[in-house]
Amino acid sequence: MQSPILALGLALAALVSANALADPGEQAQRLATMSETEFEAGMKQGVQVVLQRVPIQMDDQSVLVGAEWEPAARVATYHYVQVRGFDPAALRSRITAKNCTTPNTRAILGRGITFRHLYTAGNRLLDFSVSQNDCRSFS
Repeated sequence: MQSPILALGLALAALVSANALADPGEQAQRLATMSETEFEAGMKQGVQVVLQRVPIQMDDQSVLVGAEWEPAARVATYHYVQVRGFDPAALRSRITAKNCTTPNTRAILGRGITFRHLYTAGNRLLDFSVSQNDCRSFS
């Protein structure tokens, strides 16, 4: 079973691939300090990596089916299909915790990026975002 944060990991791997650092702390530091031009290029490349691999089975209930990068809004959007229904509060809590506790993801959030997650199950839609402000309780 793959981690529900796999899509973010793929995008982050593209960001640090030019400087392949083994240590997650070093990777997070690199993400936090790279130039804006390099960062923007990495975000675009990261989304392309995700798009080349979809659909991606994230766990036993969700499949990643798309990704987008909106540079003007600084939002990375991930589209998922849920095989079964979901508890919106539990799903939001789990994904927020993953985004806020993964060093590379947190470094990107620290640069003012927002991760938007769109989950669809039948005719139900859950649309929520995670920004640096959501990570205060995970410090």
